Amino acid sequence: MPLTAIQSEVLKTISANRSPESHIAGGIALNFAPGSPRFSEDIDIFHDVEEAVVKASDLDVMCLETAGFNVERQIWTPLFRRISASKSGKSVKVEWAQDSAWRFFPIQRDAVLYWKRHPFDALTNKALTMAARAETRDLVDLVSHASGIVPLHSVVWAASAKDAGFTPLSLLEWMRRNARIDAPVLKEMGVSLAATELKNRWLELAELTEVRINEAAHDGLEPGVVFTDLDGAISWYTQSGAVAHHAKLGGVFPKIEGVRD
Repeated sequence: MPLTAIQSEVLKTISANRSPESHIAGGIALNFAPGSPRFSEDIDIFHDVEEAVVKASDLDVMCLETAGFNVERQIWTPLFRRISASKSGKSVKVEWAQDSAWRFFPIQRDAVLYWKRHPFDALTNKALTMAARAETRDLVDLVSHASGIVPLHSVVWAASAKDAGFTPLSLLEWMRRNARIDAPVLKEMGVSLAATELKNRWLELAELTEVRINEAAHDGLEPGVVFTDLDGAISWYTQSGAVAHHAKLGGVFPKIEGVRD
């Protein structure tokens, strides 16, 4: 689904304050384009350090109030801040938080969100989040965005790098435990899939993911990496030319020595 009108207005109002150090993340970073599977109820802005959370939120609130928004501070701590921004009878939540700078890819420029988290890193975060809670939106995002060009087994295999307590298989197991669907929530998010269809897609995807993970483990592959092709696109180790790409502080695009400048 596209952004709502008030989400678009808020994003434009605070666009000058976005940067790789203060970027859009969460569900809206995956579901902002027309044709996306669901609406996102809030705007998540992530930062690498605590000081950036304070600086960005103070500046954003000032810009919103100057632009005529009514701002209600709901949570206001150094590490996490949430407001409700309202105007003309419409409102949206905006959240600022600190998150790990350990990423596979750099933060991306974007014409709509201005600076946003790379989709692959957004999906690895979703996998870890789904292992920790049972929220229908996480399941929708992973089934919708990690079943084609970026397969779920690549996401789960790589996501284990961000939490040393997980192996790829144990991460998948916890995700399965939390794969519960709330039908009214699906309707509220504007999801066109029926609950039964979403569940069936998840079960098929999880089964295939387990097969691929077990194959990679049997073949002695290093967990916690993403495999990319020579152009840096997400791949899998069985595909020709695939190389392992590790997460780094701030993220970096893959560089194949001797192949690409």
